[in-house]
Amino acid sequence: MSPPSLSFLLLSLFLLILPASPAAPVVVVESYPLTYSYFTAKQSTKYINDTAIVLTKAVTDGDSDNIQKLEVDFVSGFVLGDTFTFTDAHSITGNYDSPSGKLTLTGPTTPANFQLALRKVYFKATSTYDFLDIPNFHNKVVKIIATDVNADASVEELRAINITAPARVFTEWVTSEVEYSGD
Repeated sequence: MSPPSLSFLLLSLFLLILPASPAAPVVVVESYPLTYSYFTAKQSTKYINDTAIVLTKAVTDGDSDNIQKLEVDFVSGFVLGDTFTFTDAHSITGNYDSPSGKLTLTGPTTPANFQLALRKVYFKATSTYDFLDIPNFHNKVVKIIATDVNADASVEELRAINITAPARVFTEWVTSEVEYSGD
């Protein structure tokens, strides 16, 4: 067996001292859409109140960098009155910009703390949806992006929010006469 060549030794040394390329954070959310009903049998209108947009998934960073910020923003379907809420925790503060519908969570802190914080981001629709809305659905898409302390940004993760009226159920027959007054 021959001894390693000088070029092989130099290449090996170069690879040992070459710094690892920075890794961007990774955000993973549930792949299924969040679906909410806005009507109950006892109400003609209902608000969608404080519903978590992410339930169980993860925020990580391959090179263990702290996360600087995480943004939750509407891609489509945003209407004035839609909001994201967050209560500051784990050295993370939240700022919601209501005209644009964008929530920014700011650290820096660990990916694990941002994962916990993301699970505490809630969607709220302060405008009412009516039982007679045509069509009986309102679809929204939200994007989530994390940026670490080295300014490496994650790929945007999308989450669909579907707001629907349930099927209308009639519980009694009308037996009285109905008058038609014409057009």
